[in-house]
Amino acid sequence: MTFQAFHGSPTVKTELLDQVRAQWNARALAPAVDLHWNSADQPDSISGTLARTQDRSEFEERTGIPADLAQLCEFLIVAGVRQTKAPDTAAGFLLEGADAVLAFGTEWLNAIRPGADLSLIVPQFARYCLALLLDPEFILAEHISTALRDVGGQILSFWDRELSGESLARSEWRDVQRAAMLATASDTSAWGYRVAAFVEAIAWPVKSVSREFVGLFEPYLFNWLMYLETPYMTDAERADRAHLLLGWKAMATAPRDEAGKIDFDPLESLPESSRVMSSDHIMQTMDRAEAVRAAARSRKDAVITALMDALLALIRSA
Repeated sequence: MTFQAFHGSPTVKTELLDQVRAQWNARALAPAVDLHWNSADQPDSISGTLARTQDRSEFEERTGIPADLAQLCEFLIVAGVRQTKAPDTAAGFLLEGADAVLAFGTEWLNAIRPGADLSLIVPQFARYCLALLLDPEFILAEHISTALRDVGGQILSFWDRELSGESLARSEWRDVQRAAMLATASDTSAWGYRVAAFVEAIAWPVKSVSREFVGLFEPYLFNWLMYLETPYMTDAERADRAHLLLGWKAMATAPRDEAGKIDFDPLESLPESSRVMSSDHIMQTMDRAEAVRAAARSRKDAVITALMDALLALIRSA
């Protein structure tokens, strides 16, 4: 479909935003990756309230905004806030987060020009994130293999060609996809696996990645934010975190049957991963883990707000 934000009408924009702004400022809405509206078991989300629907197609028809973009904007808020149940409050929950993160709840909507075609914003943001990942100064750079970096560079060059209007042959993409699979399979870094999995998953034409981007970006960003906690850990805690990540990798990559079940214990050969993933270890280290998260909060907020700023710049330029 052709997108025309707010159907080109400043009046429509005002009407739609007014119903969101008051509720968001009262913290009566809960950011969510999915559209939530008038549901018995979920508080209303920002985008669900904007269009008063839980249906993607209806959201796009009523707002003229790609649902992929709304999903991405709310995901960035979710990544930066903490939501806890609070039955004694009117909303039934509490949201905690930095002012700059919470402000984004309506900031991205305010930035949209009525009539703008926002269909390329998520592809452009995906391109921005890949370029950031490939920057030699990126915080996880030492955990990105040369093979993976080469593949990422190929994907980036292909995306640039596509965004400039060029069509690429399927054979070109097949070669890159094969190289991405090989790079991921050979990666042994605990911190590098989710980076590699992200690069492998986005080795497709950039517009086709758009609808799935949030689901692909989420575990990678989670990994990135977790890495920001490591300076506040002891050596033993950093080693335990690596074992945790290797355990997650073993679980994610274990062969499964047609029903999706694993017929063996992927952690059997990883006793240290099994130890740190046990409920006993998690309970014993819960307070310390919370202290580490709190210490890293400002660093995480800086990453999230920088991503928000990059997205806002793209929205404003449309």
